[in-house]
Amino acid sequence: MGKQIFDKIKKIMCMFTLVFFVMSLTAASVSAGSNDVKKWTEEKTKWDKEKTQWDKEKTKSDKEKTQWDEEKTQWDQKNKTGNDYKNWLIKYNKWLSKHKAWEASHKKWETNYNKWENSQ
Repeated sequence: MGKQIFDKIKKIMCMFTLVFFVMSLTAASVSAGSNDVKKWTEEKTKWDKEKTQWDKEKTKSDKEKTQWDEEKTQWDQKNKTGNDYKNWLIKYNKWLSKHKAWEASHKKWETNYNKWENSQ
C-alpha cells in the first residue's frame, strides 16, 4: 500500500515537472519573440528616420541639379569665353564632384536599406 502511494506521488510529481518545463519553454520563447519585435521596431524607426533624411537631401539635390542644368543650357547657347564662364565652370565642376560623391553614398545606403527591408 505504501508503494502504491509512493508511485502515485512520483507520477504526479513527474507530470508537474513536465508541465512546468513546458510552461518555462513557452514563456522563454514568448519573451524572446517580444525582444525580436522590440528590436525590429527600433530598427524600423532608425531606418525610417534615415530614409526621411535621405529623401529631403535627394529633393534638395534634385532641385540644385535642375538649376545647374538650366544654367548649363544657357551657357551652351552663349559664347563660352571670358572669366564669367570660367568661374561658372569651376563652381559647376565643384558642385558636380560633390553631387556624385553624395549620389554614391546614397546608392550605398539605398542598397543596405533594400537588403534590410527584404530581410523582414
